[in-house]
Amino acid sequence: MDCNGIFIKIITLFIVTTFLLSLGNNEVEGRLIISEEEDMELERQLKILNKSPVKTIHTEWGEIYDCIDIYKQPAFNHPLLKNHTIQMKPSKELKYSTSEAQSFDAPMESCPKGTVPIRRTSKEDLIRAKNLSSPESISNDSDEYWAGIEYSKSGETFSGASARINLWEPHVIDNQSSSAVISLRSGTDNQYTEIRYGWTANRILYGNETGIRYFAYWTADNGQRTGCFNMMCPGVVQVHPRYPPDNRISKTSVYDGVQWKNQIHVFLDVEAEKWWLVRHGNIVIGYWPAELFPLFGNNGAERVYWGGHSRDNGDGHGPQMGSGYFPDKNYHHAAWFKHMKYYDDESLTFVDPDEKLMERIIGCQRHYDVWYFGIQGERGHTLQFGGPGGKC
Repeated sequence: MDCNGIFIKIITLFIVTTFLLSLGNNEVEGRLIISEEEDMELERQLKILNKSPVKTIHTEWGEIYDCIDIYKQPAFNHPLLKNHTIQMKPSKELKYSTSEAQSFDAPMESCPKGTVPIRRTSKEDLIRAKNLSSPESISNDSDEYWAGIEYSKSGETFSGASARINLWEPHVIDNQSSSAVISLRSGTDNQYTEIRYGWTANRILYGNETGIRYFAYWTADNGQRTGCFNMMCPGVVQVHPRYPPDNRISKTSVYDGVQWKNQIHVFLDVEAEKWWLVRHGNIVIGYWPAELFPLFGNNGAERVYWGGHSRDNGDGHGPQMGSGYFPDKNYHHAAWFKHMKYYDDESLTFVDPDEKLMERIIGCQRHYDVWYFGIQGERGHTLQFGGPGGKC
């Protein structure tokens, strides 16, 4: 064999070897590698989250919800809640405004009395949730984008917030999320306590799932060691036998067509020291015990936020937010919040904020926007938010 033939064989062998190695590397990169220690920790968490059920519910979307004894739900594995006594409803009857509130939770059968539905968690769920365990501050530039209104008043705190929100399904791809959210927050960018509640299209938390869900999130230390989404760690005490914090939403709005909407409330029951979650004006989902939130103290949060939030998959391309369209003051086009209020624990009512103190928060202005309209007659304090997304 001449030198040219040997040279060609060597080059060919090199190319084939490089190609095979690249396939091997891609295969490793295609899955998340965790250490033995991390795997053991995930197994420990699964034992806390997935208790022996009294009944199991299989939904039409392939989800599994286990009906768990209300006193054996994950919240009671939190060290601060070992001797906690469950409260089934707020201490005092609140004055809700329920006109226009609609219930479009996906149909799910109720759990037996004395039990609550908890979505069965897999190891893959926990691994994905790690990507969302430390959300960025509203004011920080990152892979997260905000388009909404923040309310604060020097020397005052707020013990809750509410709004009516129309329901959309923004387009998201793998490892993206897009939400409409009410946020209550105290502290600095580097050390804050926060509660979030709203709806979300979330391919980070739920993998390749389509559609939207309600969600609840909390942290006492900007997501460093405490907090999680929904029931994925000890925290939320669920009390409703049919409606979990994270159930699916069955109907969403249509551009220039029917608008499906709902009403959500988050508020502090000062007497009982509990932060309640309420949907549709009168469906009590559950609560966070106030001892989880030392920065909130006995009075509440320093800031309230109403609006949109999205997260890219690391490539700098933000997904759609809201309806995927910019605000234009047509309430059949862009996503909106109406009747934006904060909670007054003395009158036990949700009251109007001061219009002059509403601050516009916007990131990636090429692709997202928010318009705040102030009080719009029967709509109350109103905003529109959203956009098509794009390279930020």
